[in-house]
Amino acid sequence: MTEELKLPGDKIAMIEEFLPGDNTFEDGHSIRSASVGTVELNKSEQLVSIQKKKSISIPNIGDIIIGTVEASLGSMIAVSIEYVNNIRTASNVECICSIRHLRKKMQHW
Repeated sequence: MTEELKLPGDKIAMIEEFLPGDNTFEDGHSIRSASVGTVELNKSEQLVSIQKKKSISIPNIGDIIIGTVEASLGSMIAVSIEYVNNIRTASNVECICSIRHLRKKMQHW
C-alpha cells in the first residue's frame, strides 16, 4: 500500500494492469480515485482500491462538545474540540465562537 494521498479524479492505475475496486472508477483506459485516501493494491486479485481517510467529526445541532479554549480574540474564542457526545475526536477540529451573548450555565457532575 502506498502512503501518497490521492484525491477524487487522480489516476491510480491502468485498466490493463488492474481491476477497479472500492472507491475507484474506470475512465477509458485509466482507473481513477473516487474519494480521498491512499492506494491499496491486491496483486493476487489484480485489484486496486482507495482506502478512505477518516472523515472529520463535525458537530451537529444539539451535540454536546467538550473542548479547550486555545485563544481569546476579544468577542471571539478559538476552541479545539476534543469530544463530541462523549466520543473523542481524532480530527483536531477547531471552531471560532462568538462570546458576545455568552451566558453561564451551571452543570452538576
